[in-house]
Amino acid sequence: MKMILKKTPTVKKLFAVAFSFFIVTGILGYKEGYLIQKEPPKEVDISVLPGLQFSLPRFHVVPGQQVVLRFTNTDDMDHNLLVIRPESREKVVDLAAKLGAEGVAKSYIPETGDVMWHTSVLHADQTETLSFTAPSEEGVYPYVCTLPGHGHVMYGAMYVNKSGEMPVLTEDKAVPHHVKNKVHVHAETKNHPYELIPPYYYRLYIDGASPAAIAVHLPGNISFCWDATPCQMRFVWKDGFVDNTELWKGHKDAKAKREGTIVYRETRPAVLTIGEQNTTKNPPKFKGYRITDAGYLEFCYIIEGIEIFETIRELEDKNGIVRHFRIPTLDDNVVFHHTEEKKITCYYNGIPLPAGPLVLDKKNGKQFSVEFRIEK
Repeated sequence: MKMILKKTPTVKKLFAVAFSFFIVTGILGYKEGYLIQKEPPKEVDISVLPGLQFSLPRFHVVPGQQVVLRFTNTDDMDHNLLVIRPESREKVVDLAAKLGAEGVAKSYIPETGDVMWHTSVLHADQTETLSFTAPSEEGVYPYVCTLPGHGHVMYGAMYVNKSGEMPVLTEDKAVPHHVKNKVHVHAETKNHPYELIPPYYYRLYIDGASPAAIAVHLPGNISFCWDATPCQMRFVWKDGFVDNTELWKGHKDAKAKREGTIVYRETRPAVLTIGEQNTTKNPPKFKGYRITDAGYLEFCYIIEGIEIFETIRELEDKNGIVRHFRIPTLDDNVVFHHTEEKKITCYYNGIPLPAGPLVLDKKNGKQFSVEFRIEK
């Protein structure tokens, strides 16, 4: 009877098999790791330029690539940054606007699946970093600021594709019009890099206002400066707008140069007060602005807890401006104050205002207009 003896593997052979296994898996692991790491993380730095603009209008990433996006608010206004799903910008911006009084507490982030990543609301000089994996699905993913009035002009595009292709900037529908137009610089244009049709505006630094100034040029060659710090119109001027040459060159502490003649300068610390008091207990708070269908800015701010909306337009004969106020939740008197100027006469309902303030009850104060007419 034959006995079959099974050979037990020696320790040496077992070690050789295990070593081969680790070598093979190590090589496979290295190859797999190499495939994963062949696209290094994409680092993106975005800040804020004057005029409600992101410093970077667009950038490209590969599907599945790691992205490190640093957003720094280099503006005096508050801003946030949301990365959202393709073709959802207008929807997200509208939802953020509908948050109303809840907007501040929610950082103007609407509850919708279209929001993929977002920062909080950043004050001046604050930075927040978003780290995420780029979507696997190719497409154009917008990023946008959703504070009131910002999202219609302050946005950009994250292109996700393997090819790295992006359209020519002048033909790119995913970036704001003012970004596309900036490539058309004409030698004969002194103050602006592209043709402008009023009304138009700039966020800038200018003498006579805080760093949170907004200069607006209206039809009729009349302009005004609105200051977001005190939440009021600072001054009005005729026959020219601003020269932003030094600002565009990036000079430190540069200011825009006003062109034309000032016809009205507001010297009162408060233009609107609520109730019988002639002063406000708390400083006003600027909430932002939106662009109306006609292209004018509607400013939104809070005085003593009351939300106020103000739009400034040119008069029909182009010989001055009209300030229109909406105060939907007004439940007390509103008092309008103005500074007397030789070149300006203020009118309410076609009647010149006296030297004192204009006092309106809660019925008439919820919506009213005051004309600033330039005397010839």
